[in-house]
Amino acid sequence: MSRRQRVGQLLLGSFIIAGLITGCTASQPGATQAPTSSDAVPVPSPSPSETAPSADPLSTVTALVARPEALELQDESGAVVQAFDYRSDVTEALGVLTAVLGEPPIDTDYPGGSHDAPSTAHRWGAFELWEARYVDNWEGLGEPRTFYMPSFRTRFTGAESAGITLTTLEQISAGSSWSELSATPELQTNPSGCSGPYLDYVEYQETDADGNTYVQKVSVDFRPTDDGATVGEVRAPVPVYEEGCA
Repeated sequence: MSRRQRVGQLLLGSFIIAGLITGCTASQPGATQAPTSSDAVPVPSPSPSETAPSADPLSTVTALVARPEALELQDESGAVVQAFDYRSDVTEALGVLTAVLGEPPIDTDYPGGSHDAPSTAHRWGAFELWEARYVDNWEGLGEPRTFYMPSFRTRFTGAESAGITLTTLEQISAGSSWSELSATPELQTNPSGCSGPYLDYVEYQETDADGNTYVQKVSVDFRPTDDGATVGEVRAPVPVYEEGCA
């Protein structure tokens, strides 16, 4: 055999041995191959509803605004989040207000009299919700509810409660200057003197016991402090009687 033939046989044997070693290494248990990008299993992204639960609209309430027909819960932009008609059932209003103000109210019962039905005052500091109770001598009255005999009334004795602003459409609060309020050109005075001056009001049709209809006015009125320097109370709804007091 020539020298060239012996060298060729040696090289061929080397290639065969190298191939066998490589094959054995690849087939050893535990040996893995890193997956390529085409091998990766895609993971779906969570939907917005899974990542961020929807916010409670009541968490956006920054102000309680007394209006002639309803108590409005407004956000920072002035949009109405929810409103409670004074003639509606008071139960839902109490639940929502407790959530907004962060704690239950302090309740006090009053017996009423010849002009006022027995009531329960629900107080959160400077905010008061007076729930009418048509019982005893008032049994059967207030059906259906009207703005004269509502389910509840509201009273503000300060400018805020639990960080929630207490105000009116014109941004008048308890504590505002009485002289500035009195100088407001739009301010109206109740001719009968039964209630305080007012800015925000509505007129609606009312029906008496005989079935006669007439126009009634209801407002958000203001009462001064004892020294007359500032607004002491903001109240709603307050019927405006042109002649005499009911």
